Amino acid sequence: MEDITLQCLAEAKALLEYKPNNTRMLAMHKSETKTRLLLGGKRSGKSTFGVVETCWAALGIHPFLDYPKPPLLIRICAVDFTAGVKGIILPMLYKWLPPRAIKKYWSEERILELVNGTQIDFKSYDQDLEKFEGVERHLVWMDEEPPKDVYQSNYMRTVSSGINGKLVISCTPLHGMTWLYDELYDNPAAVPPYVEHCHVTIFENPHLDAGVIDAIKHDPAMRDNLDAALYGQFIAKSGLIYPEFGERNIIPVRPIDAEELAVVGIDPHDRNPMGVVFCALNRENEWIVFDEILEHLNAAQLADAIKAKLGTRFPPNLGIIDTSAYAPQSIAGTSLAEEMTQHYGIYLIQAHKDVQAGRLKVSTLLDPGAGKKPQLFIMRNCVNLIREFRHYIWDDWAAGRRDKKDPKEQPMKKDDHLLDALRYVTMANIIWRSPQLKKVERKIPDIVSSTGYY
Repeated sequence: MEDITLQCLAEAKALLEYKPNNTRMLAMHKSETKTRLLLGGKRSGKSTFGVVETCWAALGIHPFLDYPKPPLLIRICAVDFTAGVKGIILPMLYKWLPPRAIKKYWSEERILELVNGTQIDFKSYDQDLEKFEGVERHLVWMDEEPPKDVYQSNYMRTVSSGINGKLVISCTPLHGMTWLYDELYDNPAAVPPYVEHCHVTIFENPHLDAGVIDAIKHDPAMRDNLDAALYGQFIAKSGLIYPEFGERNIIPVRPIDAEELAVVGIDPHDRNPMGVVFCALNRENEWIVFDEILEHLNAAQLADAIKAKLGTRFPPNLGIIDTSAYAPQSIAGTSLAEEMTQHYGIYLIQAHKDVQAGRLKVSTLLDPGAGKKPQLFIMRNCVNLIREFRHYIWDDWAAGRRDKKDPKEQPMKKDDHLLDALRYVTMANIIWRSPQLKKVERKIPDIVSSTGYY
């Protein structure tokens, strides 16, 4: 049989001449990363990206990536079958695929079969997880954000039988900072060749009228959703606790100066990781967080880790630790704070535990207002603390009670160990003094035995 590429050359003109809306989308088509995450505003062209990527792979004409030769096994997932698959994706596939390349659509099995043997099966997120099991897939495209377990199941389909399949997620992040944000977006481990992401906006779609976009911006009901709907940006549905935190608070890595005080904040835990921040206080009373620890450690390991981080600056000028560290341990009989001070030479004081006052203090240091310079900076190597700042949100009521109650006044108690340690440091009300200032011990003279006086 004549090669499908030659048969359909004229009909595949649209695919062969396709140009994405911007260079970032083109780079994503070229990317060999395992999971590609395309975050786009509504009508930004993200679904067209997924359809074209699928068609290129299915026909064996991908201009940039080395997919295996057809026949391929491909999966497309959508939120639901009626609106997502039948209403959007199938019509788009029929539009872009050459008509003579399509053999048959098997409605019962929900499989689109091509003349070259490639099969594209369709799934929806409302199906049971078992439906996502099965044989390997060379490509899985998920249109809109999938549940985490669906993503995991799809991922395992791309490594079955030794193949190295690809995954594509194209979505508008309307659900806020979900698992997708935590694990595939703002995560130090989510980097090529494992994960890659990019943003595209509604403004980059040349086929949309500017008046339509302007109407979206002025609709009162859309105001709290514009960053996601127009720009494809993640938004915190329950509200960020530190919205003041931004790029101006992040500075390049540098050694701390000899004249800066070295202060350590510790948030200890048994089951959760120990959170430790290393802070420098300069002459202007600005705090600079220059290192961090977020690990499961015992007392000896914690002391060794602090020594390794501080080097010649050990011991720190001061350490502040959560009050829970003063409770005697059942086996040792001494508290963690006592061990750190008596056995490892780290002088500690108890943390101030007013959480609300601490949050206000951190917020003020991040942005004093009135155009003033921040007084709290984080070095770029403190990736976990930066991530906690960006993920720290207010807790919220369940959906059924949200409209009947005032917002909760407490944060979501999750992944905040370094933030707690930083709050302890800032609430200690430390004022800079030169580390070279030493306490001089006054020697008491001997008593004159004959008089009993000095």
